[in-house]
Amino acid sequence: MTHLGYAYAVTQLLACPFCRDIYTAGEYELCPECEMLLLPFEKLPPSFERVEAEAAVWEATPPEDRILPWLYWGRGRGALLVLSLLGIALFFAPWVQMTMPDDVALSGYELSRRNVTLLRGGAIAWFVMIPLVATRRSLVRMRGVRIVSVVFASMTLIEVVIVVAKSSQSHPYLPVEYQWGWGLYASALVSALGIYFGSRFGGNIDDLSETFGAPKQSINKTTASDQLLH
Repeated sequence: MTHLGYAYAVTQLLACPFCRDIYTAGEYELCPECEMLLLPFEKLPPSFERVEAEAAVWEATPPEDRILPWLYWGRGRGALLVLSLLGIALFFAPWVQMTMPDDVALSGYELSRRNVTLLRGGAIAWFVMIPLVATRRSLVRMRGVRIVSVVFASMTLIEVVIVVAKSSQSHPYLPVEYQWGWGLYASALVSALGIYFGSRFGGNIDDLSETFGAPKQSINKTTASDQLLH
C-alpha cells in the first residue's frame, strides 16, 4: 500500500447508522454497542433529529410557501413548460404555403425575416417563459406570475391574428396565391392553451393536495426499520 493509500485508510471515518458513534477505518467492522455494520461517515443517511428538525420547519411554513421539487409538474407548471417548448418548435414549422409567385413554404421564422418582424416577439416570449415557470417552485410564486404568463402566451395568438388580417390586403400589381400551413393553426392552438394554463398557474390556493401536507422523508426505509427493530 502506498503512503497516500495508507494515510487515507487511517483517516477514513466510519460511523454507526444507529447510535452515530464514530470510529477510524480498521478499528471495528461492527459497532461494539449496537452490533450494526459501520458505514463511511459521508454516506450515512440523515439522523432522526435532523429529519425531525426538517419536519418542524416544514410544518411551520404555510403550505402555499413550501418549496416544491424541481420536477414537480402539477398546478399547470409542467403544462406551461411543454407548451413553451412546443411554441418555440412551431415557430419553425410551415405557417404559409405559397403557390404564386413562388412555390415555397414559409415558417414563422422565415416570415419574421421578411416583412413581419413582430413575429419574433412570440418566439422570444416562449423562450423567456421556460425559466420564468421553471423557477416558480411554490404556489405563491406560481400565482404571482399568472398575468405575465398570460401575456407571454397570448403574443403568438395575437401575431397569428395580425398575419391573417394583413393577408387580406392583396398587392395590386403582384398576384399572390397561398394557403395557411399547419404550423399557423398549431401555434394558435398552443397559444390559446398557454393562456388557459397561465391564467390558472398555481391552481386554487384553498385546494391543497397531500403534496403540500407532509415533508419528504429523507431517511431510507431500511435504516428506519432497522432502528425500530433495534
